[in-house]
Amino acid sequence: MSMLTSLSSRVSLNTTLIAVVARSFISGIEQSMIGVVFQPFVLSLGASVSTLGLLNSLSGFGGLIPTLAYPWGGWIADQRGRKIVLLGASLCAMGAFGMYAVAGWFGAFLAVLPGILLLGISQVYQPVNAALVGEAVGARQRGSAYSLMMIVMIAPGIVVPILAGRVADQFGFTFIFPAAILFELIAFFLIWKYLRENRTRVTAQTGSVAARAVDFLKHAWVPPRDMRWFFVAMGMDTFAWGMGFGLLYGLVSRAYGFTGEQLGILSSVSSITWALTSFPIGRWVDRVGARPILILSEALSPPLMLLWMTQTRFEIFAASMSIFALTAATWVPARNVYVTQTVEPARRGEIFGKLAGFTGLIGFPGALIGGQLYDLFGFYAPFLGNLIFAMVTLAILLFLVPTPRAEAHAIAEPAE
Repeated sequence: MSMLTSLSSRVSLNTTLIAVVARSFISGIEQSMIGVVFQPFVLSLGASVSTLGLLNSLSGFGGLIPTLAYPWGGWIADQRGRKIVLLGASLCAMGAFGMYAVAGWFGAFLAVLPGILLLGISQVYQPVNAALVGEAVGARQRGSAYSLMMIVMIAPGIVVPILAGRVADQFGFTFIFPAAILFELIAFFLIWKYLRENRTRVTAQTGSVAARAVDFLKHAWVPPRDMRWFFVAMGMDTFAWGMGFGLLYGLVSRAYGFTGEQLGILSSVSSITWALTSFPIGRWVDRVGARPILILSEALSPPLMLLWMTQTRFEIFAASMSIFALTAATWVPARNVYVTQTVEPARRGEIFGKLAGFTGLIGFPGALIGGQLYDLFGFYAPFLGNLIFAMVTLAILLFLVPTPRAEAHAIAEPAE
């Protein structure tokens, strides 16, 4: 509690930030519920690990569907406002959870497919949330603000995954999905009722909306010239982690028979570590800059992959989730601060959308390849691939990604 008090005193909470924080907390509940059950749920419908990898490549970690949607979500958010994108994303998420419930009730694997499509589209809320936070606080508070977002999103993961896993073990997977719809309804109401946008609007433009959309489409997945290697590093990281971690829960349930409750414990260990370290890491990013933290984050990947490749005991996997949490707790705020320090306010929604889209374009085959590697060579193979491409990402960060132009674009926008 003292950590949150200190963080709230450092970050000036305003209407926009409070609404986004509340929405993020609910997203954390949903992700904690769905994350531990979805992969074993798909396998229970008769799917192979390769098929699970294909589904993850479409809509999971760095999936193709959100890749195609991200840039449009960011562009529409800059053109028409953040709120309309967030509300549309919420409706898509409700539709996805509904289709998963239908698939479980009727044992119909095909019903999962429209759910995958809708859930992938719903992920457009992520770059819009990132842009909203960058606009809601001053430049010297952004690392702490992004850490606050992470804390409230991760906090439900301390308890909810264990509860969800136990419920799934006792009553079946499909009990989880209607509950997720209920939480998404609450999120929809909060955004509709309380979000007040405070953004720097796009400067006057010529031409029709259709013409501007066509012009945007020509460059939607092309990284800005001065951020090219940063985009490549983010994409390679997504590819690497999609190959190994993106399939972790499905792989350990298939190979080692981990139960839903055990998967929940893995998630909870990660969440506890992530929540406890987010605030000091956010302040660290504010002090030393984004690039050194990104390098440190990627350097944690090889030892984690070696653990997952060589160990079989549940206790070791549970302890290793603390290392994973540190990679995420350092990576996310550093990545977001890098963008906000480099991009002018009026284009942040677009650039966050482009970044998410580009990283998804590079990363979406990762889970598919990881599933194929498992079927061909066994449990260790997806994690070996994860390790190799994490090392490639680390080399790009060390030698090709420049320090962000913090002084040029660290503009403290007024808080509401």
